[in-house]
Amino acid sequence: MVDKDYIKIVRDFFDSDTKSAKLTKIALILVAIPVIVGGAVFIGNAVKIFKMFDKKKHYTTKQITNAVSSLKRQKMIEYVSEKDGITTLKITKKGKSVLKHFSIDIIRINKPKKWDEKWRLVMFDLPIRFSKARDALRFKLKRLGFVQFQKSAWVYPYHCEEEILFIADYFKVEKYLEILEVSNIKDDQSLKKYFKLV
Repeated sequence: MVDKDYIKIVRDFFDSDTKSAKLTKIALILVAIPVIVGGAVFIGNAVKIFKMFDKKKHYTTKQITNAVSSLKRQKMIEYVSEKDGITTLKITKKGKSVLKHFSIDIIRINKPKKWDEKWRLVMFDLPIRFSKARDALRFKLKRLGFVQFQKSAWVYPYHCEEEILFIADYFKVEKYLEILEVSNIKDDQSLKKYFKLV
C-alpha cells in the first residue's frame, strides 16, 4: 500500500463515526507515517498535523495533546531529542505491535483503473492447531472482496501480494500460504461478472 493511500485511510478514519475511531489510535497512526511531515512528527506541530486530517473538527487541542501523552504513558511512542534541539515523536516496538494489530482492520487493496487480465489465487493448507487463524484468514479474505474458489482457495483480480503477505504474517501462517498469478481460469465468466470486469 503506497503512502498516499494510507493517508487517505487515515482521513476516512477521522471522518468515520464508528466507536472504533478512537483518538489514541489515530495518534499512533499519525506518528507512524512520518512521510507527511518530511521525516518525523515534531512535538511542536503534532496538533497541527492532527488538524490537517480532522476537517470536521472532531477533537480539541486539549484532547489531541492528552492522546499523545496517553500514548507516551503506555510506552507506545517516545520523545526523542534530536541534535538540533528539536524533540520528535517516534513509535516504539510496543507501538508498532499495536499498530500492526490495528492495520489488519483498515488494510485495503488498491484497484487499478484497468485490469491486467490476470487472476490472483490465494491458497492455504493450515494444520489443525491453526483453526482460529484459518477462520480469521477466511473472514479477512471475504471482507477484502475475495471469492472462494475452492475450500481453501480464494480468487481476486488485482495485485494483492503485499497485503496478503502482511495478513499471513500477522496470523503467523505465511509458510502455509501460496499466492499464484494465473492468466486463465476455466469458465471465469461468472468471476468477471462478479468483479464487474465485463
